[in-house]
Amino acid sequence: MGLEFGHNLGLRRALRGLPLSPLVPGYGRLVARQRALGLRHIGDALVERGRVLGVLDGVFEEGGARRRQHIGADRLRQLGAARGGAYGPLLAQLEAVQLQDPAALRRILLYQLVELLQAHPQGADPATAVALGVCPQEAGPLVRVAAAHLRLDGEQRRAVEELADAWADGKVRRAAGLAALLPAGGGGDALLRRRLAEIAERVKEADDALDAAREAEKAGDARAAEDCMLRAARLASDCPRALLGLVRLHRAGGGAGVGAGPAAGGEKPGPAAVYDEGARPREVLTVLPAPEAVTVALSPAPPAADAANGRRVVRLTRVPGGPTGITEITGLSPAGGWVDPSPPFGQEVRYAALPLRDGRIDGPPVVSDVLLVAPDVSGLRSTTGRGRIEATWTEPSGALGVRAQLVGSAGPVGGAEVRTGALTATGLGVGAYVLRVRCRYRSPDGAVIESAGAEHPVSVDPWPTPVDRLDATAVHGAVRFSWSGGDDADVRLVAWPAGPPEPGAELTDDPARPWPAPLPWAAGAGGGLVPPPGSVTRVSALAVLGPRAVAGPGLVVECPPAVAGARVERVGGGRARVTFDWPAEAGEVAATVEQDGASTVHRVVARSTYVREGLYVDVAPSAFSVTLSAAPRTPDAVVVPPPGGAVRVPADIAVSYRIVPGARRALRRGPSLLRVTLSCPGEVPADLPEFVLVARSGNGRDPVRPRTPTDGTTLLRVGGSTLTPGSPVELPVPSGLRPPYALRGFLLGEGAADVRLDEPSPTTLVVR
Repeated sequence: MGLEFGHNLGLRRALRGLPLSPLVPGYGRLVARQRALGLRHIGDALVERGRVLGVLDGVFEEGGARRRQHIGADRLRQLGAARGGAYGPLLAQLEAVQLQDPAALRRILLYQLVELLQAHPQGADPATAVALGVCPQEAGPLVRVAAAHLRLDGEQRRAVEELADAWADGKVRRAAGLAALLPAGGGGDALLRRRLAEIAERVKEADDALDAAREAEKAGDARAAEDCMLRAARLASDCPRALLGLVRLHRAGGGAGVGAGPAAGGEKPGPAAVYDEGARPREVLTVLPAPEAVTVALSPAPPAADAANGRRVVRLTRVPGGPTGITEITGLSPAGGWVDPSPPFGQEVRYAALPLRDGRIDGPPVVSDVLLVAPDVSGLRSTTGRGRIEATWTEPSGALGVRAQLVGSAGPVGGAEVRTGALTATGLGVGAYVLRVRCRYRSPDGAVIESAGAEHPVSVDPWPTPVDRLDATAVHGAVRFSWSGGDDADVRLVAWPAGPPEPGAELTDDPARPWPAPLPWAAGAGGGLVPPPGSVTRVSALAVLGPRAVAGPGLVVECPPAVAGARVERVGGGRARVTFDWPAEAGEVAATVEQDGASTVHRVVARSTYVREGLYVDVAPSAFSVTLSAAPRTPDAVVVPPPGGAVRVPADIAVSYRIVPGARRALRRGPSLLRVTLSCPGEVPADLPEFVLVARSGNGRDPVRPRTPTDGTTLLRVGGSTLTPGSPVELPVPSGLRPPYALRGFLLGEGAADVRLDEPSPTTLVVR
């Protein structure tokens, strides 16, 4: 066995020298998988740990009990099953490569090893090859031939790695461009040299077909010209002259077409054959522009038998003064057809769908009409309010901006505010309007073009005039409301269950959030409304006109809970004591005294203070009333006292009497006098009670005082009508009773409970 490159060793088609190119379709995808696994070269995936690679006359795994094992498709399959996981896709691709070409695996491995050795500072040292996993016996020959091998720069290496893909896809023009970057003769790589020769031959055949098409076109034979253009396109699928010629000839000829026989892979296609276009329905290529993309659809859709061969769709972009741009459209639409995700804004384009057979163009194209890529805005929608229109839209990313115009019955409306993606127009009258929005784009020659324009009809409906002020006043246990504004509306006083909208908010009749009903409060005195005791209500004004309403201002009305069991009594010294049952959930209770036409809150008492000290208020002798209510809990609320709860206390009217001893005459006193005095602030009531003086004799030394007006003998009576403030009534006390006896005065009549009797000391009322 030889140990130098150049021997006839190994499998059929084994290398005689180092490869300059892997010449494997899909090499870029293979390298991406290799690098994702962190592998230096594909050989790292082919041998187990502790074993080395033999590459001299094939690809072998050396080491272990079996010493030397050839790595072919079977071994790759075994490795894929054993390792699986992340290694699966890489090993599956290597297996497919090996099955297609038994020498391809070694070409790839040697190409990668040479690249690594040439890039390594110690690439000429056999130890470097051993470190890369190469068998030590073959490391020396490998590094010697790698050092003498042609070195590629970055652009050349890209060319040799992409050449196989371009050739496999029929992109002969691209393959020729890549071949031009490589050394003539393939740099000693025989397989590469043959491929370069095939590329050159195919380029010549394509050029000859183009020349023939041009001559036929000059001669007026459109059918022959199209036939030759189709042959050129099959020879070089990426030939722009062939593609553009097919589109031009097909449209000029009104749809006459030619077909071609099958051709496989990189094999030379067969001669074109004319087919009868009338045998199939005429196809139409439609384009549906959208804000960011263009959808291309073939109608009628191709039958299932043709779907396997498919169509090739390209976009032709007209560039003023320059070559027409050709862009492959590969994205598929979920609804059928193709999607151009990035059409050139502001430019004219056509789309062409070419039928394929075995990956080669198989007939004349179906061409769309010219499309100016100037899409309109999307999502154009509007909302209206009181004399207002607000519109929003989404502009395409390639647009320079928009021109928006609002047109009414009297023509364009000025003063609209246009922002990015939005418009606001105010001060509008009731009526119908149309909003037109056109997008602006920059064309290749620098001019600004506009889209066809999107139109959106909108109506401004009548809205109520809102309430601008709401006031409330507490009057006689009720609250009286007043407002301004809402002149043309049905103004409702409402309480929103979940918080009121902001004043000025525009509302429409929405079943999901209906307007609340007017306040269900009963009517009170003076046209007011009586809130429920214990309630705190935020009352808002709502101006309603048909199905539209405008929220107005609001205020808080609080009616504290009523206080039960109130009692008031004068305790002297210009004070009165107030007692009551403390209302539940009240923190404080306020006592309001109404006296002499004035109302003053004298005390606000907390529960703890009330229990400890009680509640006293300062009062004058005149009549007064005390109203008790729980103190309001809401600041700035309109407070409406609850009904009832007031205790009326009459004026402090007092009748006083005294027994004035008679004048002493010699050894005896004259008869005693009864002096009755009336004290009354203000006007004297007409129903003053009658005063009676009662005497009761006693059996012992100390007589017992009369307990009631009937507990003794009535001595004197003074009618209420005879009493006048400042003018005491004096009457002699009868002397018919035998001492000792006790005297006492009483008040009798309906007004007796409202008059205080001021009695003298009991000792002055005993007669002995």
